[in-house]
Amino acid sequence: MADSRDITGKNRKFTGTGGIKVPSGTEAQRVDEAAQLRFNSDTNLMEYYTGTDWKPIDSPPTVTQISIAGRTSGTTGYIDRTGVSDSTVETIVISGSLFDTTGAVVTFEGTAGGAGTVATQSITRTNSSSLTVTVNSADFLEADDPYTVKVTNGSGLSGVLPEALDVNVPPTFTTAADTNIGNVENGDTATQYDANLTTVQATDPDGDSITYSITAGSLPTGMTLASDGTFEGTASGLTSSITNFTFTVTAATSKGNASRQFVLSGKDTFYVAATGGTITQSGDYAVHTFLSDATFTVTSTGDPAGSTTVEYLVVGGGGGGGRGANAGGAGAGAGGLRTNFPSPATGGFSVTATGYPISVGNGGAGSNTPAGPGSGGSTSTFSTITSAGGGGGGGYQNNGGSGGSGGGGGSDGGSPGAGNTPPVSPSQGNAGGIGFSPGGPEYAGGGGGGHGAAGTNGSATGPGSPGGAGTQVNIDGNNYYWAGGGGGPSWNSPPPAGNGGIGGGGGGHTPTGSVGTGGGSAINPGNPGGVTNPGGPGGTNDGDGGANTGGGGGGATDQASGAAGQGGKGIVIIRYKNQ
Repeated sequence: MADSRDITGKNRKFTGTGGIKVPSGTEAQRVDEAAQLRFNSDTNLMEYYTGTDWKPIDSPPTVTQISIAGRTSGTTGYIDRTGVSDSTVETIVISGSLFDTTGAVVTFEGTAGGAGTVATQSITRTNSSSLTVTVNSADFLEADDPYTVKVTNGSGLSGVLPEALDVNVPPTFTTAADTNIGNVENGDTATQYDANLTTVQATDPDGDSITYSITAGSLPTGMTLASDGTFEGTASGLTSSITNFTFTVTAATSKGNASRQFVLSGKDTFYVAATGGTITQSGDYAVHTFLSDATFTVTSTGDPAGSTTVEYLVVGGGGGGGRGANAGGAGAGAGGLRTNFPSPATGGFSVTATGYPISVGNGGAGSNTPAGPGSGGSTSTFSTITSAGGGGGGGYQNNGGSGGSGGGGGSDGGSPGAGNTPPVSPSQGNAGGIGFSPGGPEYAGGGGGGHGAAGTNGSATGPGSPGGAGTQVNIDGNNYYWAGGGGGPSWNSPPPAGNGGIGGGGGGHTPTGSVGTGGGSAINPGNPGGVTNPGGPGGTNDGDGGANTGGGGGGATDQASGAAGQGGKGIVIIRYKNQ
């Protein structure tokens, strides 16, 4: 039976295990009286009136996990932007508790960049612990991630799963699609691949680990793509015809993949290949040096993608110096110098797969006879390229010999020898200097011509005439000078004898044994007289041109006990791009 205090309204204590019945109704049925407590049947929440507003009574929801696109639920997940368009829709299931089954909404709030917010396209309120929403993938930006998942109930109370959603942008390749990444030859290994091929690797904006594989097409036999995106193995089976290999590389991460097609070209070799002479490497070029007669044999003519031509330096033998009688003889001319260095790897001298005989000219003998002229040097040849030997130096009252560069004229009226004989373009050398002739005998002969300058004319005061300078040609990577003219002797002492031209020219003599400095040679740059000695009072090697420089021999006086200087032997150097 009822407690009498319930009837009188004075009992403040509720008893029993059931709930307390409070007024219930829709929002339209509210009675706006302060301190009223009721159940809102529209929101399914208790509410009370403050005198001005109705306020719901609720607990905030809790968000614990998400599952995106059917992937396993967890505290984090990702939106895959791989290949998305404006109409790409993803489904996200949100798990938790205390979700409003009639009014809960879901938003995704960026935490970086512009910190934008993404709204749902649709929402299904499955129950108080599960919400299913759809979103437009293109609305999520890599710059704004990670996104916080926020569930807001109808009461306005909300719960979040912080930084739970990452935007996955697929790996990005740095090399454009269908790029020919380079050339591969038989025998190439990782060293050549690293140096010659453009990368096929990608980068991932999220820093995710990338694994690479070839998913279509093929590489040359023996060549493979490692999982880190580098090429390995030894290429083989390539023929003399170019084969283009088309292949697709897939860059895979745990969140998505990206693929791109590339091309590479394979051939047995893309470069000129040859044998003969002494072979050295200078940068990307093979250098063949010939100090004597031999054969340059081309075994591969290469390809425009690598090299198809060669560069050459062909220097003839230098002339021998002339000897005086009552006055001085003259320095000899340098051997002719012809070169096409520098030229592009495919813009030089075209070759075929054959043997090319190489001739290296000897230097001319210096005169051992009073008033006798020196002998001319002999020619050096490579294929159609011929460099003439240098002209001999004139003896007393004798003219200098013509040749690659001309010998100087002997004193007392000797005319200089002409350079560039026979004529070629560009010129292979210069004329010698004129022997001085005022009517008396005691004067100097002219210096021998060099490839870079003519020989100096004889003078009235008796000093020897310097030989013409040679030319610096860096075909072998050494910055050497070649083809310097021989210096003329002096007549009266103490005027000095003429120096040899830089590039191997021999120095001239004086009557008392003082000497002219020899021109620095290619073989031993900067040293007097090259490999041999500078001009001196006698001895068969005094004043010789530098060995294998094509330098002209120095002239001698009639008091010298030995012959005038011998011309330096010539040289042939050939180079081509081989890597």
